[in-house]
Amino acid sequence: MVEVITTEEFNTWFDDLDEDETRAVVRVVDLLEARGVHLPFPYSSDIKGSKYALRELRVQSGGRPLRILYAFDPRRQAVLLLGADKTGLSDKIFYASYVPRSETIWEEYLQAMRSQS
Repeated sequence: MVEVITTEEFNTWFDDLDEDETRAVVRVVDLLEARGVHLPFPYSSDIKGSKYALRELRVQSGGRPLRILYAFDPRRQAVLLLGADKTGLSDKIFYASYVPRSETIWEEYLQAMRSQS
Protein backbone atom coordinates (compact mmCIF):
# COMPACT_ATOMS: atom_id res chain seq x y z
CA MET A 1 0.00 0.00 0.00
CA VAL A 2 1.15 3.49 -0.88
CA GLU A 3 0.00 6.54 1.02
CA VAL A 4 -1.67 9.10 -1.25
CA ILE A 5 -1.23 12.79 -0.44
CA THR A 6 -3.17 15.60 -2.14
CA THR A 7 -2.37 19.25 -2.75
CA GLU A 8 -4.73 22.20 -2.41
CA GLU A 9 -4.78 22.54 -6.21
CA PHE A 10 -5.86 18.93 -6.61
CA ASN A 11 -8.45 19.24 -3.83
CA THR A 12 -9.99 22.34 -5.44
CA TRP A 13 -10.38 20.49 -8.75
CA PHE A 14 -11.66 17.32 -7.06
CA ASP A 15 -14.27 19.22 -5.04
CA ASP A 16 -15.77 20.57 -8.30
CA LEU A 17 -16.29 17.13 -9.85
CA ASP A 18 -19.77 15.69 -10.22
CA GLU A 19 -20.76 12.40 -8.59
CA ASP A 20 -19.84 10.17 -11.55
CA GLU A 21 -16.48 11.90 -12.04
CA THR A 22 -15.74 11.62 -8.31
CA ARG A 23 -16.42 7.86 -8.36
CA ALA A 24 -14.21 7.38 -11.43
CA VAL A 25 -11.34 9.34 -9.88
CA VAL A 26 -11.62 7.55 -6.53
CA ARG A 27 -11.55 4.17 -8.31
CA VAL A 28 -8.25 4.95 -10.05
CA VAL A 29 -6.72 6.62 -6.98
CA ASP A 30 -7.59 3.47 -5.02
CA LEU A 31 -5.69 1.46 -7.65
CA LEU A 32 -2.69 3.77 -7.20
CA GLU A 33 -2.87 3.31 -3.44
CA ALA A 34 -2.93 -0.48 -3.85
CA ARG A 35 -0.33 -0.84 -6.64
CA GLY A 36 1.93 2.21 -6.16
CA VAL A 37 4.80 2.41 -8.62
CA HIS A 38 3.59 -0.83 -10.20
CA LEU A 39 0.28 0.63 -11.42
CA PRO A 40 0.37 -0.12 -15.17
CA PHE A 41 -0.83 1.62 -18.30
CA PRO A 42 -3.63 2.46 -19.10
CA TYR A 43 -4.20 3.69 -15.53
CA SER A 44 -0.85 5.43 -15.17
CA SER A 45 1.84 6.69 -17.52
CA ASP A 46 4.94 8.82 -17.35
CA ILE A 47 4.98 12.45 -18.45
CA LYS A 48 7.50 13.14 -21.18
CA GLY A 49 9.24 16.50 -21.24
CA SER A 50 9.07 17.21 -17.52
CA LYS A 51 12.19 18.04 -15.56
CA TYR A 52 10.84 15.76 -12.81
CA ALA A 53 9.59 12.18 -12.75
CA LEU A 54 5.96 13.24 -13.09
CA ARG A 55 3.28 10.71 -13.92
CA GLU A 56 -0.40 10.91 -14.74
CA LEU A 57 -3.38 8.93 -13.63
CA ARG A 58 -5.65 8.32 -16.60
CA VAL A 59 -9.34 8.36 -15.70
CA GLN A 60 -12.34 8.01 -17.99
CA SER A 61 -15.71 9.33 -16.86
CA GLY A 62 -18.66 9.34 -19.24
CA GLY A 63 -16.26 9.29 -22.20
CA ARG A 64 -14.33 12.29 -20.86
CA PRO A 65 -10.60 11.94 -20.23
CA LEU A 66 -9.68 13.20 -16.77
CA ARG A 67 -6.00 13.40 -15.88
CA ILE A 68 -4.27 13.69 -12.52
CA LEU A 69 -0.61 14.65 -12.56
CA TYR A 70 1.33 13.18 -9.66
CA ALA A 71 4.77 12.19 -8.40
CA PHE A 72 6.31 10.04 -5.69
CA ASP A 73 8.02 12.02 -2.95
CA PRO A 74 11.22 10.92 -1.15
CA ARG A 75 9.07 9.00 1.37
CA ARG A 76 7.49 7.13 -1.59
CA GLN A 77 4.11 8.73 -1.01
CA ALA A 78 2.07 9.43 -4.13
CA VAL A 79 1.40 13.17 -4.27
CA LEU A 80 -1.60 14.16 -6.41
CA LEU A 81 -0.55 17.56 -7.74
CA LEU A 82 -3.21 18.70 -10.15
CA GLY A 83 -6.28 17.34 -11.89
CA ALA A 84 -7.76 18.41 -15.20
CA ASP A 85 -10.30 17.51 -17.84
CA LYS A 86 -8.48 16.86 -21.11
CA THR A 87 -11.66 16.89 -23.23
CA GLY A 88 -11.11 18.77 -26.50
CA LEU A 89 -7.45 19.54 -25.85
CA SER A 90 -4.64 18.16 -27.97
CA ASP A 91 -1.77 16.48 -26.13
CA LYS A 92 0.51 19.37 -27.06
CA ILE A 93 -1.80 22.05 -25.62
CA PHE A 94 -2.76 20.02 -22.55
CA TYR A 95 0.79 19.12 -21.49
CA ALA A 96 2.20 22.56 -22.37
CA SER A 97 -0.27 24.04 -19.90
CA TYR A 98 -0.43 21.48 -17.11
CA VAL A 99 3.15 20.17 -16.87
CA PRO A 100 4.69 23.55 -15.93
CA ARG A 101 1.91 24.15 -13.39
CA SER A 102 2.47 20.69 -11.92
CA GLU A 103 6.23 21.25 -11.76
CA THR A 104 5.68 24.48 -9.80
CA ILE A 105 3.31 22.74 -7.37
CA TRP A 106 5.83 19.90 -7.00
CA GLU A 107 8.70 22.31 -6.28
CA GLU A 108 6.59 24.07 -3.64
CA TYR A 109 5.63 20.72 -2.10
CA LEU A 110 9.28 19.59 -1.90
CA GLN A 111 10.35 22.93 -0.44
CA ALA A 112 7.66 22.71 2.26
CA MET A 113 8.68 19.11 2.95
CA ARG A 114 12.35 20.14 3.41
CA SER A 115 11.45 23.01 5.71
CA GLN A 116 9.46 20.63 7.95
CA SER A 117 12.47 18.36 8.43
